[in-house]
Amino acid sequence: MKRRLINIKNWKLAVLFSAIFSLFGIITNTTPQADIDIFLILPTWFLPFSFLLVAWYLNSIITNQLFFNDKKWNLTSKILIVFLSNGFLLILFTFAGIFISKTFNLEREYNYIYLIVRGSVSIAIIYLVQYTLNLNARNQSVLLQNQMLKTENIRAQFEILRQQISPHFLFNSLSSLRSMIRSSDKNAENFVIKLSDIYRLLLANKEIHTITLKEELEFIEDYSFLLYARFENMIRIEIEIPQDLLNFKIPTFTLQLLLENCVKHNIVSKEKPLHIKIYDSGVKSISVENNLQQRIKAGKESGIGLQNLIKRYDLLGVSDGVQIFSDESVYRVKIKLLDA
Repeated sequence: MKRRLINIKNWKLAVLFSAIFSLFGIITNTTPQADIDIFLILPTWFLPFSFLLVAWYLNSIITNQLFFNDKKWNLTSKILIVFLSNGFLLILFTFAGIFISKTFNLEREYNYIYLIVRGSVSIAIIYLVQYTLNLNARNQSVLLQNQMLKTENIRAQFEILRQQISPHFLFNSLSSLRSMIRSSDKNAENFVIKLSDIYRLLLANKEIHTITLKEELEFIEDYSFLLYARFENMIRIEIEIPQDLLNFKIPTFTLQLLLENCVKHNIVSKEKPLHIKIYDSGVKSISVENNLQQRIKAGKESGIGLQNLIKRYDLLGVSDGVQIFSDESVYRVKIKLLDA
């Protein structure tokens, strides 16, 4: 709808610009003593009006496709297309102007040089106006997307914080800590430190949209410690990520969310241990996979985390950022890596 409103505004501006500019040309080329003849004024005005209107939309398409499109064009191609398309239009209307001038005996008002110079200046003005309009529209779109991303990211971080600070999570964490203290587990102190580090990072990075894969894996290392302390040998996490992928980025806390989903929606027991694997899945992507042993009753919030993650990829301008695969034995989430 927004794109349609922009097109309507451009249509109105195009007609107004073409009408005024062509009328101004007639006024500046009409002597005060000359008799006003509507049959001479009309073709004299209509030709430049048509030329300006066509040139407006031609350059609108050119600037949008060459300078504000995701497809990359080199500078030479851009200049060549602009000159050839506008040059052809200028030649076409120049011959049309000469034809009309001879038909209505307007040779004194129009000549070759005048038509070409005036047409070239008009095209230059139109091109600058179009470039400015497109640039302004793109900047407004980027600002809007950034604002939406910021809002969505904050909401996502609150969702993560809510999940982690929920009574269920705290109960499990504190219960694990209590058991470790009672059994004089030497890792009890480390458990408290890791838990503190997790909340500190959650709060510190809640405004950050993306994070490097290396930083995310470092965070996962602390989070995995809590899972191991809670489930011991009932859970196993394998990470196979090559060094050349560590500088790519992903939305903040993506892996933590996916690990939490694995534990949240699957049975974790001695009889049915949970095996989670994070690995390189090729073509600038990684996957988080687990053996499927789904709980009988899914929580009320089932799927909210993944929907949130998909939305955040969309706001970053990445299509198909999250791909989900599931069969009788495996559940896999594949995520795209973002350029640093």
